[in-house]
Amino acid sequence: MAILLYIHGFNSSERSHKATVLMDEASKRGLSNAVISPRLSWQPAQAIKQLETIIEAQQHQGITLIGSSLGGFYAAYLAEKYRLNTILVNPAVQAPTLLKEYLGPQTNPYTQDEYELTERHMLELEQLVITQPTAELYWLMIQEGDEVLDYKEALKAFPKTARLTHEEKGDHSFTEFERFSSEILRFAQIITD
Repeated sequence: MAILLYIHGFNSSERSHKATVLMDEASKRGLSNAVISPRLSWQPAQAIKQLETIIEAQQHQGITLIGSSLGGFYAAYLAEKYRLNTILVNPAVQAPTLLKEYLGPQTNPYTQDEYELTERHMLELEQLVITQPTAELYWLMIQEGDEVLDYKEALKAFPKTARLTHEEKGDHSFTEFERFSSEILRFAQIITD
């Protein structure tokens, strides 16, 4: 059975709204193990190692990535490394620059984990930047009303993609994401109807 690996964003968790929507949709169809959503380390290099371990264990089944915000940044790196079809939802394409604003003590509001974000973590993020994405691997989903990220940066970083969902309004969480749950499972080749 094909697998969809959901990659959550900065200070989010494995139980994010989008992950839950996708798991519920798969479950309704009797495919409750088709969507994997791990809790990731707040340390970028550690999060990537976690994801690589999952990908390498599941790759024989067929795996598609979906990443939101910082998860989208991670997903693009992994898409290129493993040549995987990938959905990017309001991706934080400039993560090494954007997260500098958050240097210092952090508390994840979902997991209550406390940690300190440092310059070393920004260097870890810089190692993950991709400059020439393979257009045919991606479905880019952006909403112009994203209050956290400038949607134009995602369009600049991914000027061509196999598929583009570009909506006016919306927000960083991608308003009414559930509209796409079946289509995402189809893209991941989990369902064919």
